[in-house]
Amino acid sequence: KLKLTTIRGLILLTGGLIGWGLVQLLDGFLRITLDGRHDPYLSMGFGLGAGFGLVAKLMLPLTTGHRAPFLMKQGLAGLLLGGVLGLLAFALSQVLLGFDLPVATSRIASFVLLGTSVGVLIRGLDWNSSKLPLSYPLLGTFGGLLGGVVFESLLLIQADESIPVVGTLAVGFALFICLVPWHVTRARSALRVLNGVQSGEVFLLDQKSAVLGYGETNDFVLRDHREVSIRHAQFLNVPDKCEVRNLSEGGPIQVNFRPVQNQSVKAGDIISVGSAQLQLIRT
Repeated sequence: KLKLTTIRGLILLTGGLIGWGLVQLLDGFLRITLDGRHDPYLSMGFGLGAGFGLVAKLMLPLTTGHRAPFLMKQGLAGLLLGGVLGLLAFALSQVLLGFDLPVATSRIASFVLLGTSVGVLIRGLDWNSSKLPLSYPLLGTFGGLLGGVVFESLLLIQADESIPVVGTLAVGFALFICLVPWHVTRARSALRVLNGVQSGEVFLLDQKSAVLGYGETNDFVLRDHREVSIRHAQFLNVPDKCEVRNLSEGGPIQVNFRPVQNQSVKAGDIISVGSAQLQLIRT
């Protein structure tokens, strides 16, 4: 859990750095092409949204065995969707200024909406979750609120020109604090890969249902194993109980080396999916 928390936390923090870099590039480009006639706050919304959107769409696939082509598609989708959502969030804050709200309040509202967008992009409305389907958007909202307050506080200090960069990292850290530990620690069961190129990798069972196979649309992807189907096995996960189901017509599944179709499994059991061997562990 600590390893996954660290990896996913670093991914979200990287989103802040990428976002700020995109803001600088976009500002420079618009300053040249539009002769300075642009709203830097809106370009900031697009840049930060694109940066955080990129890492939001990659945070889970990077730790669930997905291959490079799928990661590239997800990253591009996150970049574009995040940019649009960030632009809309920061544009709305400009609209709020028309209602005589304080500038600081409207800016914090833009980060709140940005955080909500990040939560949606990570896993959307998580109807397959073992808990609330709105968990990710709500936690992202809290992270955006916390990050926005810190960002605005740092702007008020105005110590030097690095304050916006530090503020952006603070937003990434706030999103990490609100999203990642909850996502990792809520899982009570996990699958550890015992053989092959993915040996040692751990897949958290944090949803009611998780599907694995070699297909890229699965929750978990098994790479370079023989006799593994596109959608091979489904794990039904409820508190204190886990069941594995065979989704493949011809591919074998074994629990403790006995063929099964539907079988309850417990901690320590060895699940063979084709030539891949996984062990159910409690976390």
